[in-house]
Amino acid sequence: MSEFDIDAFLAQLDRLGVRLTAIRLADGKLKIYRWRMCGARDNAQEIDRLWNSTIGEDQARNDLVAAHLLTTEAKREGGTNIANKPRDDAGP
Repeated sequence: MSEFDIDAFLAQLDRLGVRLTAIRLADGKLKIYRWRMCGARDNAQEIDRLWNSTIGEDQARNDLVAAHLLTTEAKREGGTNIANKPRDDAGP
């Protein structure tokens, strides 16, 4: 598998009118949300092609992108946010 450039992938999506955000769910899994901006409708087929050829059903790649988004968001905000914090299963 070739090297996956997450920043280039995100830049391509942004150029096509899609922004991604990610959250960490209560069970520790990562979820990506795709936000379609102005112009995304005109690029719908290209967006779908890019997503399917790059991410598709590959959960590992999905998790890589989500983790990158969470890390980038935390750096931009100057710290961590609650969505980026790992679960504490230690209990009382």
